[in-house]
Amino acid sequence: MKVLVTGGCGFMGSHFIKQIIDKHEVVCVDKMTYAGNIKNLEGHMDKLKHFYPFNIATLTPDFFDLGKFDVVANFAAETHVDRSIRDPKAFLETDVMGLFNLVYHSMKAGIKKFVHISTDEVYGPIPCDSAQYMKLISGEFIDQADETFPLNPTSPYSASKASGDLLLQAYRKTYNFPVVIVRPCNNYGPNQYPEKLIPMAITRLLQDKKVILHGEGKEVREWIYVEDCVKAIEAIMDYGKIGEIYNLGSGDRKTNRNVVQKIIIEMELGYWGNSVEEVSNRPGNDQRYAINSSKLVDFMGWDSDYFYINDFEEGLEKTIKWYKDNEGWWNNVSLDDNVYKDNEEYLR
Repeated sequence: MKVLVTGGCGFMGSHFIKQIIDKHEVVCVDKMTYAGNIKNLEGHMDKLKHFYPFNIATLTPDFFDLGKFDVVANFAAETHVDRSIRDPKAFLETDVMGLFNLVYHSMKAGIKKFVHISTDEVYGPIPCDSAQYMKLISGEFIDQADETFPLNPTSPYSASKASGDLLLQAYRKTYNFPVVIVRPCNNYGPNQYPEKLIPMAITRLLQDKKVILHGEGKEVREWIYVEDCVKAIEAIMDYGKIGEIYNLGSGDRKTNRNVVQKIIIEMELGYWGNSVEEVSNRPGNDQRYAINSSKLVDFMGWDSDYFYINDFEEGLEKTIKWYKDNEGWWNNVSLDDNVYKDNEEYLR
């Protein structure tokens, strides 16, 4: 099978390529922004059919005619909430208009399946104490978002991703476009650019800098190790039903404060008071994300060969070790530049 992976030099995209490269003919496209790193595919470039440093917003019919792809797996996106607050236009250009261009030409080229990587953030905050966000199922209140929950994005990033999801659903209804939408929870692991919470905390501690924590860190996120996530996405690519949406979560939910505490303890580099700087909270920081992944579990089965689940502590240990062992991958990144400010107030 010939698979076009867009955003293939990014964090999740590169792990997905490494997951499928020995089984399929893979073509990689990446715009090569700050988050696209050719080193992410080190040791695998010679297995790629082709690599193109292209923007999905400018791909042409000729590209698809020459490629004759069976499947498109779209990981290409602007993804960082802080950046979307500062520069929302870039997110609309890639996550909406870039996606439109990719979908338009994919449909014209007659691809068999289009796997789109969305995010759990399209559901917005899911408070555990608000009936507004709960469903009554078999007499019990469920405080998680399943695939039928209404979209309620609260940042330019999540709004751009929700817009893309709606566009794809419209294309499915109007043109019978062969799309499958995947909504993963927060991924973490090796090769993640050090602006997201976990790699930011690890790399700052390794450079004797303080971890920057929004507010009191009470916000809850659901975490999945990236290798587990891409194994599941491979299963969805192979067996997922066209027209369906699949939440992809672990059920492992933690406050940001708890995540940072675990990193400090595992790294043995200090204690909270000298390792963390608590700053003003980010504008519109969602209190809690929680997704119900039972649809995917029932369809695939977590006990299948595709799903070897690393618990959070195991995944975190692997992640910390990778950043310690691969300083050359990240030491040219200005960690202070990644601490975004607006009018002298922290965004991260």
